[in-house]
Amino acid sequence: MNYFAAQQISPHLYRIHSVGGVCMYLVQGTHAAALLDTGFGVGNLRAFIQTIVNTPYFVLLSHGHLDHAGGSAQFDTVYLNQKDWALSARHANLSNRHWDLKQLDNDLFSRIPAEDWVPTRTSAYVPLSESDCFDLGDVQVMPIAVPGHTEGSMIFLIPEDRIAILGDACGESTLIKKEMMGTYEKGLTHLSMFSGQFDIVLRNHGSFMSQKQIIEDNLTLARDIICGRDAAVSGCCMGVDGFFGRPLQHPGKEGNIFYAPTSNAIW
Repeated sequence: MNYFAAQQISPHLYRIHSVGGVCMYLVQGTHAAALLDTGFGVGNLRAFIQTIVNTPYFVLLSHGHLDHAGGSAQFDTVYLNQKDWALSARHANLSNRHWDLKQLDNDLFSRIPAEDWVPTRTSAYVPLSESDCFDLGDVQVMPIAVPGHTEGSMIFLIPEDRIAILGDACGESTLIKKEMMGTYEKGLTHLSMFSGQFDIVLRNHGSFMSQKQIIEDNLTLARDIICGRDAAVSGCCMGVDGFFGRPLQHPGKEGNIFYAPTSNAIW
């Protein structure tokens, strides 16, 4: 079964489509390359990457959730913010990935042979922090800490292409535990300080792209949630009851936040 498809979207950047409606990104420089996230861990991503890269490469994870860190066991050098190491161990294991993809697409899940699933990672990660800046030759990858979706969530700035890859840190339905909302507000405030270095905003789910406005709109929404001024539309996400900060249709505004009122959310 063919699990991957690549699409070049800028001089240095490829989007890699995979199962479960999630994508990864590959940044190719003259001296090295960086794979950003590893998806659910279905199929031989390592072999697929070898058909694209023309240099040595390493892996950077935006956060430790199963649909981003699930394939990391295929790679030796994998960077992840240390605050997400424990999360990855309990969330991105093989049994959780089976369960999650089955909920998303049971027909697809039933057609994936057992040998096509990447095992649970047991090797240690390399610590990733905002002080790291990865020079790939003619292009850089700059991690920026935006905690909230997870404690260790990072976004990746590619200044030469004026692109910011937000992962799940800011999106059309950003998942946030209610107690993390203050942390999230500070993270988006911090991210906005870098807004002069990018014009294009990419994500790993949905349409894979948003207007740059999404950062300021979700920052405003986070502040409204903290102050109790949001729409608080009841909903359910991944089996957890919670609230959308905006109605599902919100003309004139980019993005939304789904927040769980308790710490029981599995994400």
